[in-house]
Amino acid sequence: MRLPSLIVNLKNYKQGSGDRVKLFLDYALDLWDLGVGVYVAVPPLDLARYAGDAEYRDIMFSQVFDVVGYGSYTGHIPLERLKDMGIKYSLLNHSEYKMDHGKIRELVDAANEAGVETVVCVDSVEELNKLLSLGVRPKVYAIEPPELIGTGRSVSKYRPETVVEAVKIGSEHGVPVLCGAGVSSRDDVDAAMRLGVVGVLVASAIVKAEDPYVVMKAMAEVLAKHK
Repeated sequence: MRLPSLIVNLKNYKQGSGDRVKLFLDYALDLWDLGVGVYVAVPPLDLARYAGDAEYRDIMFSQVFDVVGYGSYTGHIPLERLKDMGIKYSLLNHSEYKMDHGKIRELVDAANEAGVETVVCVDSVEELNKLLSLGVRPKVYAIEPPELIGTGRSVSKYRPETVVEAVKIGSEHGVPVLCGAGVSSRDDVDAAMRLGVVGVLVASAIVKAEDPYVVMKAMAEVLAKHK
């Protein structure tokens, strides 16, 4: 991953599904020239459709994987399948898809061995500490208090102490931290970067925006200022 990063999580919003996924991927490619990482977490049903383009593969995140290998896993997403598709990055443990901590350790260890980089979401400093105590070492952690997700009330402004503590703990273990939850504007991104994070994870503020490219560009430009 290129840091600092803006990760746009399309979730399963209609505005970011099907043919519209390509718009966000093209926006991300266009903004790459700013010198920061701009990535798109693509809905599971659209991953294979766009993974055929090598240029897109470099900026695509899976929103999750929940088993390691191929096998009798009806309805699951295997890590090995992502790797075979050329997907290089994945979110894990988002507040809308929480996982058992032992399972997260298994999946992150397997991803590290496979060369797939993960961003593990945590809902609190306490969860971050628990995962680190289990030896979970993703590429990046993302701190996202669930009560702020989708509210427009950014964690960087309404819970700055949580972000500062997460960054401190992450640095002690050699794992950088980005933040999400309510990040909605360039000011929110600026506030977050001043707290020491290495980027932001954003969903509805971009996906549901009247002009998503304008919002993405504004946020990416702030990240570029903090490089």
